[in-house]
Parts: sequence; structure tokens; C-alpha cells
Amino acid sequence: MREHVEKTLHTRVDCEPVDASGLPLYLRGLYSLERWTAFGVPFAVASPAESPTVKTMAKHRDALEAALGTPVAFALEDATGYRVGRMLEAGLPFIAPDKQVYLPFLGIALSSGSSHARDRRQTDVGTFSPQAQRLALMALYGDLDGASVTQAAGLLGAAKMTASRAFDELAAADPSIVAAEGRRRVLRPGRDKMAMWRRLEPRMSSPVAREHRLGRVPDMDLPLGGISALCGLSMLQDDPWPTFAATKAQERALGLAAGARDAGLDEPENPACVVQVLRYEPVPAPGCAVDPLSAILSLPADERDDPRVAGEIENVLTRVLGGDHEGNR
Repeated sequence: MREHVEKTLHTRVDCEPVDASGLPLYLRGLYSLERWTAFGVPFAVASPAESPTVKTMAKHRDALEAALGTPVAFALEDATGYRVGRMLEAGLPFIAPDKQVYLPFLGIALSSGSSHARDRRQTDVGTFSPQAQRLALMALYGDLDGASVTQAAGLLGAAKMTASRAFDELAAADPSIVAAEGRRRVLRPGRDKMAMWRRLEPRMSSPVAREHRLGRVPDMDLPLGGISALCGLSMLQDDPWPTFAATKAQERALGLAAGARDAGLDEPENPACVVQVLRYEPVPAPGCAVDPLSAILSLPADERDDPRVAGEIENVLTRVLGGDHEGNR
């Protein structure tokens, strides 16, 4: 299997045994372990003695990584296409000879066999661009399985080049989300939306470009945003004033844009409302509020870290994205 990976990655892979004495007792004997190093990155390769479920392997991966202190990839001999798909849905690194090598901690997701798609230069992504984040949210909320770059451009209301760059960013963050089918690239977000959120959320940033604390409520029908939107879905208590969300076009229409705003509208201490200007067009959501994931992302980090707020956020995520998905069982 190591020779297959070396040939696929066109690089030398060093291998050494792993001392399993430090593993939890229940894991000993379930896997044979080796420590590999590729591109200077060490990781463990676990070969299952039997055929555990994907859900079980996900739990074992967490325990193995905690004990070994390195990423863990599973060696899958004679894996079916269905099992490979389940592993991708769960975001579990694996090596399946003649099918796929999925090592996201190396930024690698390569298909073997009949695929002749050209290799694409990987995009180094810190945080998503506004359109990439919006496309990620659309994939989390809706069924975009099989959506092409052209279709994504239509959904975003953007040029194909912009949609293509968004695909590049998503693929760099999680290679399992974008698949090459012939000459086309399509989205394959999988069914486990909660797992997808866990993988993508570290690359997402607050959608709020800036906010205005106003002494009066604007005469415009604006959706609730930020904490006000989240309070409608949880047991959290809102601020004494409502928070609204606005696009940049609405900001200009309200006379709040830089160079056109009236400073007399400001009320920083005790505002009548707060207007948050978003970096991207809000994803359509039911009711008069921004979508729940954007509302969560708009909260400052210190608020999201508050245990009570964090608990309510988890409840909202479970309602919106679902909990333990049957595809991982």
C-alpha cells in the first residue's frame, strides 16, 4: 500500500512501526499501525483487523489521534465504492488502492482508476471569500449535490470565474466536497451536513463588514440579524435593542455609506437599533431574519465562547443541520 501511495503522490514515503502500548486497551488489536511521513508531515496509518462501521472508525480516529499525537488515516483493502463514499461524507482520511487517496491533512484527494481529469493547482485558503462562504452555506442548507460551476454561478448571481474560484476554495478546505466528472467539476457535499459544517466552519468568517449603531430605527423593511436573529431560534435573550442585517446596497439607500452618512444618526451608547452590513447577499431563510448559520457566524468570538451561548448554538445547529446522521452509522 505504501508503494501505491508513493506512486500516486510522486514522493517518497518513510515508514516506521508504532508503539501501541500507549493506546487505550479497547483499541489494542483492532488495528495494525505504522507511522508514515510524506512531504515532511508525519501521520499514522491504521489497518483495521476487521471491518468496523464508519461511525465506529470516526470515534476510533479521535482516540487514536489523541493517543498518537498525529493525524490518522485508515488503510482500506478491497473497499467498495459505497464505503469510500461513506468515508468521504464523514471526512475520514483513508487510502483505498485503485480507488482513492484522501489525506486532507496533506491537502490531497486523488482518485485512481479511470479518472483522467487534469490536476488543478491547489488554492491556499485562510478564510473563505464572501462568495465561497455563501456557496458553502447554500450547500449546507440545500441539495446542491451534482451542481456544476455554471449552475453555482447562476445560484450566486456571479460570473463563472467567480464560481470557479469558489470551487477552488471549497476544494482546498475539504477536497471531498468537489469532484471531477469528465471535464466538469461538481459539488458532492454529502448527506451529513453537521460533519460538513464542522469541517468548513474554521474557514468561515463573520459575514459582518461593519455595523451602525443608530439613534432611530430605519424606515426600511430589514431582516433581523446577529443575536436578534439567533434569539428567535433559541432561548437566548436579545439585547435591549434589535439588530438588523442589511446589504451594501441597502446601506447606501439608507444614507449610511461612508461619505454620505449623517453622523447625527449615531448613538453608540444606547442605540435604538444596530444595523449590520453583510459582506455577501444573505442566503434566503424563512421568516424575517438572516439565515441561522450567518447569524451564528456574526457573533463575536467571546460571545460564542460563553458556555450558555455555545449550548444554544449547538441546539440551533442540530435543528438546522441535523444531529448524528444515519450515513455515519
